[in-house]
Amino acid sequence: MSHADLTWSAWSGLSDEAAARTAAAIARSTGTRLTGVGPHAYAGRGGRVAFFDRDGVSFALVPGGTAQLGHDPGRFVPDARLRADFAEASTEWALTEPLDRFLAEVTSPPRRVALPARLVAVRSVEADALLPTDDEDDPEDGDEDDGHAWLMAGLDRLGLRPPTPDEWEYACGAGATTLFRWGDGYPEGLPYGTVPLIQEPNLFGLVIGDDPYRAEFTTDPAVLCGGDGGASLCGGYGSFLSWIVLATAYRERELAGTVYDDGLLGETPLRPVAPIP
Repeated sequence: MSHADLTWSAWSGLSDEAAARTAAAIARSTGTRLTGVGPHAYAGRGGRVAFFDRDGVSFALVPGGTAQLGHDPGRFVPDARLRADFAEASTEWALTEPLDRFLAEVTSPPRRVALPARLVAVRSVEADALLPTDDEDDPEDGDEDDGHAWLMAGLDRLGLRPPTPDEWEYACGAGATTLFRWGDGYPEGLPYGTVPLIQEPNLFGLVIGDDPYRAEFTTDPAVLCGGDGGASLCGGYGSFLSWIVLATAYRERELAGTVYDDGLLGETPLRPVAPIP
């Protein structure tokens, strides 16, 4: 069996010795250096992580398999604080739809997908830092197709790629089917500054969806994941509208156009993925 077929349940079921051997084989096949394998827990769930180094960039193993993605309004039960925050936002910002319909509009739909195992960068980096170019190579501002093609081509030359939108969601939620990767609620305050819940590595060992400003590129030029570019925080939209942009399945429909139109391509984050052969 190819290591690209390694599922979460299979990875979790390996003995420590077998997991170390599997991780070492993945390192050899991907040209990376294995830096650690061991247990890890996040938000009450436990698992095993494996970390790799490639030219100074840390990657984590994200096992594949069939996963449930998207936000299902039918199973979501908001707590009292979230309902109160939404009611406040509805009054202040003239939101006319009920909570369930609002969430359905700002998240991806529920679906089951099959995904390969892969190595995913522990942290995102700005495109310019990973793909340095001179002025002649930079794509023209406002050209979405050219800009995204520049990203894809640059990563491909490095043997990397961005995650697909489905891969990004799964990497963030790590199998959790709640609104956020830690549950259906959120702590007091705003998701800014030191907030351990969002800055701690998730169950796969990734620091992801930790900053509303850092929405990340995917293989789809129209889809960035992981935030809204800071619009909610800069706009003073309050707790609910600021936290919801870190929901695992959140989609800011207009953000990609802003990134390309305003010349923010090089400073927008991307999270390299190293495919496993």
